[in-house]
Amino acid sequence: MRAWAAAAIVACTACAPEIWLAPDLRQANLRVAHQTPSAAIALTASDLDQPYDVLADLAVTVRQRGTFGDLPTRGNAEAALREQAGRLGAHAVILVSFGRPGSSWWSYNELRAHGRAIRLR
Repeated sequence: MRAWAAAAIVACTACAPEIWLAPDLRQANLRVAHQTPSAAIALTASDLDQPYDVLADLAVTVRQRGTFGDLPTRGNAEAALREQAGRLGAHAVILVSFGRPGSSWWSYNELRAHGRAIRLR
């Protein structure tokens, strides 16, 4: 009975994708006192014509947790980019790009995304 309960706990905790965030804060040139809600942050694959300040280059990795975990999706990566940009007080993430889903030494499946967090002037 104990082995069954332990297996059930491991199976339940291994379902959600694991997200790794790696912001590059060396390029931050504007500090803000408040955070931006993630839902208010726009994502775009292109550059903007408006003047803006670069806050940071963002890199996130969404990984499958365990053999039976959910596969990482583009939506998971977009949500992770928005969350990290919101912590910096960004208005948008530009130059967003996604890698190919693949495997690594640490995960069966993973998806990487990159973008630049900006704040409009």
